[in-house]
Amino acid sequence: MGFFIQTDTGGTFTDTVVLDSDGAVTIGKRPSTPPEFVQGVVDSVSDAAANLGRSLPDVLSETEAFAYGTTIVTNAITTGQAANAGIITTRGFADTLSIARATSRTNGFSTESLRKYAERRKPDQLVPHTRRMIKEVSERVDYKGSVISPLDEQSVRTAIAELVEAGVTAIAVCLLWSFRNDAHEKRVRELVGELAPDVPVTLSCELAPKLGEYQRMAATAYNAAMTPVATEHIRRLEETMAEAKLGRGRMLVMQGNGGLDRAATVQQLPVNLIGSGPTGGVLGAQKLGEAMGMPNVICTDVGGTTFDVGLVVDGSPVLTPTTIVHQHELFLPVVDVVSIGAGGGSIARVDALSGRLTVGPESAGARPGPVCYAQGGEYPTVTDADVILGFIDPETFLGGKMRLDVASARDAVDKHVAQPLGLSIEEAAAAIAEIADHHMADLVRQMTVERGYDPREFAVFLFGGGGPLHGTAYAAQLGAKSMVVPGGELASVFSAWGIASADIHHTHELSHPVAAPFPVDEVARVFADLEQEAMERLAGDGVPEKDRRLERFAELRYGTQVHEVTVPVPAGALTEESMAQVAQSFEDRYEQLFGKVSAFAAAGIEWMNFRVQAYGVRPKPGIKQVAPQPGAQAEPNRFRDVYWYEERGSLRTAIYTPDGMVPGVSLSGPAVIELPTTTVAVRPGQRLDVDGFGNYVITVP
Repeated sequence: MGFFIQTDTGGTFTDTVVLDSDGAVTIGKRPSTPPEFVQGVVDSVSDAAANLGRSLPDVLSETEAFAYGTTIVTNAITTGQAANAGIITTRGFADTLSIARATSRTNGFSTESLRKYAERRKPDQLVPHTRRMIKEVSERVDYKGSVISPLDEQSVRTAIAELVEAGVTAIAVCLLWSFRNDAHEKRVRELVGELAPDVPVTLSCELAPKLGEYQRMAATAYNAAMTPVATEHIRRLEETMAEAKLGRGRMLVMQGNGGLDRAATVQQLPVNLIGSGPTGGVLGAQKLGEAMGMPNVICTDVGGTTFDVGLVVDGSPVLTPTTIVHQHELFLPVVDVVSIGAGGGSIARVDALSGRLTVGPESAGARPGPVCYAQGGEYPTVTDADVILGFIDPETFLGGKMRLDVASARDAVDKHVAQPLGLSIEEAAAAIAEIADHHMADLVRQMTVERGYDPREFAVFLFGGGGPLHGTAYAAQLGAKSMVVPGGELASVFSAWGIASADIHHTHELSHPVAAPFPVDEVARVFADLEQEAMERLAGDGVPEKDRRLERFAELRYGTQVHEVTVPVPAGALTEESMAQVAQSFEDRYEQLFGKVSAFAAAGIEWMNFRVQAYGVRPKPGIKQVAPQPGAQAEPNRFRDVYWYEERGSLRTAIYTPDGMVPGVSLSGPAVIELPTTTVAVRPGQRLDVDGFGNYVITVP
């Protein structure tokens, strides 16, 4: 068996992990190269190959699979690089996106931002000149799927001609009740194929066959707008890697739902790439947590641009049936990862009116990056603060491959923060770090306490370039029982490592409302149709029948409510008992979310949506483990003063290198472990133990 390569492209760095059949890890890390990002992937994989003592072509020629996680779609949305897409919809529904929903004013905003509700506005339109680019056609299907008014094909031809004349490069089709009867949408696609064969088409009945025309149209429009972007990027990356000797068909792409898909399929369904990058870290935490006997994990990833949080509960990643993108709510089942603009590149400023120090959400990104990168950055960032406080050695950053300019960082903090606030440079840097840590702790509370989970019952995994440094502060604020820096140095590329544990994964959904007591035969029939569809899709992926696995889920609500709660559905033949079990699972989860005695069975329970998660299980390398060495000790490499803001001053701090951090080692804070691609901060009063997997497990005795 050859190599398994996983690459995760972030906004600041592109990370690569190469695994051999025994699970041995080799790391590559290089700056991302926006806007095209392909060169950053090549650089990162080449770095890993060099660390193996091999050339890039040699490693790629022996690669079994290359799995790729990317933020290309998210970046394109954020920077307004969507394609010039058009929308075809039922007559009378052209304003669906602009009307949106009342929650669109507040979707995705922090609690602090919502205090200024009067400043909130509905989201910008999804595609350029949206109203002009939306065409109505005559047709109507009712809620039962019966055709009330047949499709007027001439109106469709006119709509297509007008969109083509307007220069569209993709078309989204979202007709009313199409998930009940898809004939009209499929005929529209045939007509586009006749009149504009080079224009890709997205159908809502295939992408999001669920009740809710706004969320369905939003998902369909986003997919259409991203199709040309994703197609160009994935095609160029495939060609580049093939030229470097990667075998055709060996490239798989990470999706936001926590699974992989073929590169060719992803080009047609780019909306599934939303959340692609952060999801790898959640999968990695699931796999490593299982090996460590930790079924409940808070996954925290501090990157250069964002802070991402996800959950593993009872050994499974928490998924959500919808996701928020630029305030728009999309029908898009994804691993539930929430992000804020709080990373190493988050910019610190003093507000001119209030005189308050703010950190983020604006980021310096990869270019120009923090001031200490000496690439033109002007305003201080969290990374600049970390350097000033003594956590990061400017001579050994990224293994010495990138020297940092401490003097410029100090000047920037002095000019933009210290002087306006009347603080010393160290005090100002400490304030920047402390505010960033509090932002991160607040997001974790939102993901746990506000969703019915107690963070004290979870282990907190700290990864990303800044997670091991800042995580020991924000996790301690939560009262977490333990903190884990996964694999030591592996932590900085943990999302890339986690992609290796992903399987082929597809989601199949359908809205089909039924009321309790749920009719067994009808429920079984809907699931049978979805499962047949799922099995056929996996067969098309070349997954052997023995490696196919299906999971069932239901989205339920109480009568008169508008939001659903997702619960699992038992496998095997469905019975009256399993229907009662589904209803009870719903009421239990409802009370977990909203409090005891909040359930209201008298309102009746409605089963709104059916979902089948389909998996094609892939061969995966194992996790290397060695027996800890009893009594093993690590000696500090040196000592230096580090400013710990909880101590309000500097302490003489032991500095360690990874050479001595072998399984069985224990040490007490304050201490700093300098790894080639990240830094671990063991805060005063904390203890660090190295386990057999090479993890740094940090606790408060």
